[in-house]
Amino acid sequence: MVTKEEINKIVLKEKETRLNISRIPLNVKNEFTEYAKEEFCDDFGLCFKSVWDNFKMWKLYFENMSMKLDLILNEINNFSNKEKEEKSSDDKKSIRFLSGRKVEGGNE
Repeated sequence: MVTKEEINKIVLKEKETRLNISRIPLNVKNEFTEYAKEEFCDDFGLCFKSVWDNFKMWKLYFENMSMKLDLILNEINNFSNKEKEEKSSDDKKSIRFLSGRKVEGGNE
């Protein structure tokens, strides 16, 4: 005979791995169950894990993309600012050597 303590252990173990989600739109529920049926043989837990892992991967991807875009935009801004400075300083007649040294002034 099963004791009350053993039943409580079984119930607690069941609650540890159980996930109840409410208020899911019907179309999303149907898509998820169909996906779980086709790709995971009706194993909702494995399907949820796959969806969650993909979510984390895409989140990391977009966070990195955002950082990379910020870096690129900063480089573009720096480049355009340098060009503006050079144009304003190039109003005078100047010669720039291959070494990078610049000589200003003089006649044509």
